[in-house]
Amino acid sequence: MSERHTRVSGTADRTFAIRPVEPAPGRCGDCAHRSANRADLEALIPGLASLGSGFGASVAESRLCMLHDRLVSPNDACGRFSRA
Repeated sequence: MSERHTRVSGTADRTFAIRPVEPAPGRCGDCAHRSANRADLEALIPGLASLGSGFGASVAESRLCMLHDRLVSPNDACGRFSRA
């Protein structure tokens, strides 16, 4: 793919290269490593539900990433994405 060049007004006659944008990695909400089961959170974090909002606003759509062993939101992403 060839690079395009353009002149932008008001830039002291500098030339900028326009490069294609790399595709974004897949999102955690669609990843096979993300546990979709909310009960997994309670099993791995004992007492979470007893905090009152364990299954409410503080967790919301976050789930456990079994690969990284951490909570992830559906729009989070990483380079280890694997389509579910």
